[in-house]
Formats: sequence, C-alpha cells, structure tokens
Amino acid sequence: MASCLALYFIIRTKKTYFLDSGFFMGVATVGFTVYLTEATISDIIGRPVSALADTLLTSVMAISIGIASYLLKNSDQKTPGGISELKRFISRPPLQFLAYAIVVCGWTVAALISQPWTLNETTAEGTIFYYTYQLWFVAASALLLVSYIGLPVVSFYRQSRMVREKTASLSIKIISMCWATFGVSLFFQIAAGGFLLPESQSIGFVADSLLFVLIAFALREPTIMARIITAGETVSQVVSSHSEVDAIVLYNTESDRRKLVETFVKDGLSTGQDVVCRVTKSEVPFYRAVLKSSDLPDVSPSRRVTILPIEFAPALSSNVYDQSDLSRNRRELVDLDDLSLERTREIVGSVTASDDAFGRERIGRIWAMNVEGAQAGILDLLTARNPRSRVIDLARQQDIFSNLLGLKHHGILGTRLLLEYEPTSNYEEVVQKFVREFQANVESVAIFTNAGSPVYREFSEQRNIRLFSFSTKTSTPSRISNEQVLLPERDTSLLLDAVDKLLQAHTGRRIGIIFEVFTSLIISLGFEKAYGVISSVVEMAESELATILVLVNSEALETRALSGIRGLFQSQLFFNSSGLKAVRLAGEEYGEATRATESFSGVQEPPRRIET
Repeated sequence: MASCLALYFIIRTKKTYFLDSGFFMGVATVGFTVYLTEATISDIIGRPVSALADTLLTSVMAISIGIASYLLKNSDQKTPGGISELKRFISRPPLQFLAYAIVVCGWTVAALISQPWTLNETTAEGTIFYYTYQLWFVAASALLLVSYIGLPVVSFYRQSRMVREKTASLSIKIISMCWATFGVSLFFQIAAGGFLLPESQSIGFVADSLLFVLIAFALREPTIMARIITAGETVSQVVSSHSEVDAIVLYNTESDRRKLVETFVKDGLSTGQDVVCRVTKSEVPFYRAVLKSSDLPDVSPSRRVTILPIEFAPALSSNVYDQSDLSRNRRELVDLDDLSLERTREIVGSVTASDDAFGRERIGRIWAMNVEGAQAGILDLLTARNPRSRVIDLARQQDIFSNLLGLKHHGILGTRLLLEYEPTSNYEEVVQKFVREFQANVESVAIFTNAGSPVYREFSEQRNIRLFSFSTKTSTPSRISNEQVLLPERDTSLLLDAVDKLLQAHTGRRIGIIFEVFTSLIISLGFEKAYGVISSVVEMAESELATILVLVNSEALETRALSGIRGLFQSQLFFNSSGLKAVRLAGEEYGEATRATESFSGVQEPPRRIET
C-alpha cells in the first residue's frame, strides 16, 4: 500500500521540476511495487518468490534510476520536457551512463545464465523461504552497488549543488540519499542470505517502502516554475548571449561597466562556458581589476576566463581554442573602446573569422564601444554584420525612467511604485522606459501581464525580458520561448509561486518587476482576494534588490478598491494624456504630495539608430 501511494503521487505530479526524469522514477517505483506484491503473495500462499523475477525487477529499477539521473543532468533546461529531450538523450547517451548500463546488463545476463542461487527454508517461526547466492555473484552484486552509487546516484547528488532553486536542490539531495539506501538494502538481502530471518526481511521491506514514499514527496515539492525560471541565464536576460543575436553596448566615461563585466563572466562560468574578454591594451588593467575583485563561482579547471588585448585579434581565431571546442562552450565580450572606424573594421573581421574556423557554429557576442570617442559608422558596421543585433545604451538610458521623477536610478531601487493610468493613454511607453533603465544598468527585468494587453504587445517580440503572460489557452505553466512563459489565467497560486521563484533565482542581484495583471484579477476574483495577492507580492518583494512597478486602470476600479491598493504603496504615480505625475514619492508626507514632475511627453528620447 505504501509503494502504491508513492506511485500515485508520482503519477499525479505531472508538471514538477523533474519532468521526464519523473517518468523513469515512476518506472522504478512500479518495479518495486511489483517486487513487494510478489513477496506479499508469497507469504499468503506459502510459496517462494521467483529469484529470476527479482533479478529482472532489480535490473529494471537500476536502469530506470540511471536514466532518470543522467536525463536530468543532460537535459536542455531552456526547453524542458517532451519526447525530443528523451530522443536527444538516447541519441547521445553520456559515457558514464553507458559504462553503468554495461555493468547492469552484465550482472543481469550472468544471473540469468548461471542462476547462482539456492532455495532454502526454515521452520523456526513457520515456513520461511530464502535464497543463498554463490560467492562470485555476491562479489558481482557488490560491483553493481559500487557502480550504482558511484555513477548515477553521485551524479544526481551533484546536481543539487548546481541548482539555484533551494527546494529543488533539497529534493535532489533527498532522492539521491534514498536511492543509495535502497541499493544498500537490496545488496544486503543478497549477501546476508538467511541472516536474522524473518526480522531482517520485514525491516528491509518496510524501510524500502518508506524510502519510495519519501522520494514521491520529494518529487512533488519543487514546482515546474522552479525549473522554468531558473533555466535561463542572467546575462541572456540583460545583454543577449544567444548564438543568433549580438548585443551592442554603448557606454561613456560615466557608465557603470563593472556590473556588465561581472555579470557576463559570472554567468558564463556558472553555465560551464569559457569566457573571453577582448579589449584594448589600455583597458586590460580595468578588466583584470574587475575580475580580481569579483566573487567568481567555483568552476571546473577546464573552464577559464581569458583577457586578450584586441590588438592581437588576427591570431585569436587559431591559437586560443583547439579544434575540439564547440561554440556553445564559450562566450565573448569585445570592447572596442574608441577605436577608429578603419581599425574597428579590421578587428571585427578578425574576430568573426573564428566563427567559420574548424566548422564551428556562429558565436553570439557582446560588442561594447565608447560613444564619446567612437567615429560615425561603427554602430552601422556592427549592426550590418547581424541585423538582429540589439543595442543597450548604457550612456543615455541609465536614468531614463527615474529622471521622470526627478531622481537617479539608485533613487528608485528597492521602491514599490504604483502607477494608475487612464486606458486611453500610451502608458506602455512608461513601462518601456522603466525596462530600458534596468537593462541599461545591467539588471534583469520581468513583466507579468495578460496576453493581448498593450504591454504584452509592446514586449512580446523583445528579447532579454522575462515575460509572464496569463491566458485562458493553457491549464498548466509552459515555456513558449526562451523569454516567455504562459500561465493559466486567474491562477493566483502560480502567480505567487512565479514571483517567489523569480526572487530566489535573483538572490543577491537587482531586478525590476512590472505587474499589469492586478486590474483584471480584481475584476474577476473580487477585491478581497486580489488584495491579498497584491499585498503578498509586495511583502515578498521587501528587498532593496527588487523594485516593483504595479499598474492599475484607474477607470476600471471602484474608489474603494483604488484606496485599498494605494495604502500598500509609498510611491504613487498617475499617467494620462497630459503626462506622468508623481502623486507621492517614498519619504514624502502627504502634505507635500501632488507635486508634478516633468510631463512625460516633454522628456526628450535620445535618438536611436536601430530599434532596441
């Protein structure tokens, strides 16, 4: 009954962190359930269990656990789940898994051919059947146990140290420890023979049942949102590192490039990539100082951070990497500083020449340039090489939203902003400025909106933004692209779970979060329930590292609802066709409120050469 309950929970948890791995954990649980059922029937009818059947069941469980372990390790977490993931695993199985599978198959075949067991019975406390095994088979079983714990179990346990989501990490630890204990228990039943029967047999069955129940609850705990949110890279949300897209970063002497370099390097190392910074000679000391003062993650000795003077670019395509390297295992940042147009053209040609070397695929790069000294035409040169290039303007957009409030970027960090808007106004332009400011400061941005809303239409095609859209077309969370996640409409538990996992994934890093969903939630769920959700979100984001902007339609809500929401925010803004006004800012008294900032429509937008 215990094993059946465990299997029931595993089947029910279709959308958890473990996805396809959960299927093979379920197969292992089915095998163990059959194993226990056979033992129970044997006790009832007074006949021995089949050693042959137990051997086959043990083999099935061992292989299933091995697949579950390495499937999670080698899965593409950016597009988790599905038959394609299993096909990719089968087409290119890891060498460690192949070695483990050979041991399991060898053990199984040897047992089936030689059948090295002898049936015994004791009548000390009724008739009890048990098997004893030949010494060589006990030794082979010991080898199987060592392979089992040393390969799939240890590999699975190591995943817990690479997972950002705390609940998932703990679940992986619990599951791996249960697997190890289960393997030791089965080996004891083979090696001990009739030792301390029937107590040892009964204790073993009960302990194994409890282990599988514990595994079932560990599988159930971390949600699919944990995997969806923690799958992405921070830098890919800020300054794109996709292979098909380049990012062009514009900066000046006042721009904070340190944050850009730190984020670029840390995310590269944490995802197991080599990191290359190609810079002018004069900038080499700056980059070295940044890396020396940064807390870099623990990385494999095979991974490295390389700072190369850009003047040596012609030699880079053949000397830095050997022919076995793959483009997905490295990322590059090229800082052109204020080089001339002609020199930039030479550098770009030399750097990109490595894309075709040894048949490698294209590499997505981050190009940086100092706009104060750069010549005209350099930006056009970079965008011409990749029309999908994305421009991040650190020079002129680092305070583009906060300037509307008479502040600098640091003045809005950690604040809770309520923006009431008239539905006929272009309020999505305010959101666009908020997004650009956080991106210009190399900080992540997430947006919670409804599918089809003006904000959704504004950002649905933009990269490097976490876009959570609520829709009636889905009943479970699903990733529809690297940036977009589709959530069931009106499911407030998933909204809170997504916010929680998002904040956990950005622990120690700043993030701006925009909510455009609360107006529809208040209308559909009622003010009391929606108010509880809003207050929970505000409480969860109580950190100097998280800045939230909540949008509500002032004409769609009753005065009572608006008054209740206003009480949760110290900073309140209002936007209509006349522009943006600060009704109240954090730190002000109500008596000082109602001061208007500059009209939003009067703030000049810096000219853009390409759509950003």
